[in-house]
Amino acid sequence: MRIVLTGGGTGGHLFPAIALAEEFKARDRDCRILFIGASSGIEKEIVPKYGYPLELLDIEGFKGRGLSHKVSAGLKAAMGVLTAKKILQSFQPDRVVGTGGYSSGPVILAARLLRVKTAILEQNAVPGLTNRILGRVVNKIFVAFEQSKKFFPGGRVIFAGNPVRREIIGSRRVPSGRGQGSKDKFTILVFGGSQGAKAVNTAFSDALEYLADIRDSLNIIHQTGDADYQTVKEMYERKGIKAELFAFIDDMAKAYSMADMVICRAGATSIAEITALGLASILMPYPFAANNHQEINARSLAGKGAAIIMRQDEIIGDALANVIRKFYESPEELKKIREKAKAFGKPNAAEAIAESIIKLVGSRR
Repeated sequence: MRIVLTGGGTGGHLFPAIALAEEFKARDRDCRILFIGASSGIEKEIVPKYGYPLELLDIEGFKGRGLSHKVSAGLKAAMGVLTAKKILQSFQPDRVVGTGGYSSGPVILAARLLRVKTAILEQNAVPGLTNRILGRVVNKIFVAFEQSKKFFPGGRVIFAGNPVRREIIGSRRVPSGRGQGSKDKFTILVFGGSQGAKAVNTAFSDALEYLADIRDSLNIIHQTGDADYQTVKEMYERKGIKAELFAFIDDMAKAYSMADMVICRAGATSIAEITALGLASILMPYPFAANNHQEINARSLAGKGAAIIMRQDEIIGDALANVIRKFYESPEELKKIREKAKAFGKPNAAEAIAESIIKLVGSRR
């Protein structure tokens, strides 16, 4: 069996693809996997670490660009289809699966031209334009939120959840209520997605001013992103606060296993990982996400009591601090939200999606 996985740009699109690759290999160790991504995405750094071959396309996004850039992006997308077609003809895949990002569209279209079976993953509650278009031509559409089904042709949509890497699933542990990360400390994991988020970093920094009385009882693991690393590092040093500080956390499994609670954006992959592990979280949706999908993602959880949502334009330091303090002081409250988060999660999503893709009816061509 030969599988092409295409998607990336950010961890939200890339890590579900890696989770699927792991599942395909677990079912068939002779399965050949090829990743196709964008030359500007994080996949060129991450995929080789997992030992998978990678082809890169010179493509870019359309959003937020002037007319000349949109024309350039359009030409690159057209060339991307032709380049992807050559790659697919050489690799001869049985299936092509798109997980979102700049590369997904051209590769899926190239696969359809070659009459290769295709599928896409839609990780967000509200699909983006690319996936809405691709949904008309692919064989299967896998969604992570039930409300996404209405955007696609009904007969091909499967509500399966968002694939989570095996190393993350393996980090699950029975909640102890307090101090999982260290014997006597309450561990908070803070991150803003694979590229960091200045607003998340600033909000948490401000909140620490209102937590001075319990600060020594907190164990902080903080992923800042490259752009903010030095600024946040200096903030911690200036305030005399000890923290495990990273520009990017390579071992998220370990970080999750230590966390009593998480503060992060509301990207689909973060939500999938948090709920698969049954972790309490404060979600701060990125307000400029396409179709406001992060806030809709977050409200899907918050509406079921599975997370706390705090909008970026409403957050002030003492408000965030009050929620942190509530979780710190109330193990029972922490336990309730964990249980609801776990009920929301789909830790077996990769297995369900891989099985369905393998069973796609008909011959390869």
